[in-house]
Amino acid sequence: MLSIQHVTAGYGRTRIVDDVSVELAAGEVVALLGRNGMGKTTLLRALFGLCDVFAGTLSTEHGALPLGKPDGLARSGLSFMPDDRGVFPSLTVGENLRLARRRGSTPPVDVLEVFPVLAQRLTQPAGQLSGGQKQQLGLARAMLAGDCAIVVDEFSQGLQPSIAKTALEALRTIAATGVTVLLVEQGPQLPLAYADRILGMVKGRLVFDESVQRLRSDPEPLTSLLVVG
Repeated sequence: MLSIQHVTAGYGRTRIVDDVSVELAAGEVVALLGRNGMGKTTLLRALFGLCDVFAGTLSTEHGALPLGKPDGLARSGLSFMPDDRGVFPSLTVGENLRLARRRGSTPPVDVLEVFPVLAQRLTQPAGQLSGGQKQQLGLARAMLAGDCAIVVDEFSQGLQPSIAKTALEALRTIAATGVTVLLVEQGPQLPLAYADRILGMVKGRLVFDESVQRLRSDPEPLTSLLVVG
């Protein structure tokens, strides 16, 4: 379980995220959707200390977490892949993976089987990878590091559709062990196929929270959220 309560955040004096509260269950795959500039990325960055946090709390069933403190969150088993993928360009692919692996924790998937291209490039510096390959490396790192929660910004950025689907299947396998998964995604297709719940953000506020099961039979509210009026 991941509880986000009354988070307000932004940059300098500009508030972009306004009083966001949401509960994410253990083992749940949740997608956060919204048009560009609505605050999705800022919300994730706020949780992990990559922007200014003005208010809010973060907790799990084990107690409060250090909101905005990436080292403390990592020690608690939370991982984050930012929109720039968060890889170390001067280190090899293998070194990136070894650094990400959480001591004493083994995910239920083999990331080198999920992303075979990484197995072929273990000795190559990550900075030499293509954009899509860096995306795979960032996702693999997040899978290795998160045994409480995995948070991913711009999930399908640069990924071929088949790879995106394989990665989501792997995340669902990980979620089945009790890990919470939160993904920012641009379109509704993948969330409707793989997520349990979809959240919608407009102008820094969560305005939409619905189960995928219900949205599959009535997608109109989701369409209204994403269509520019």
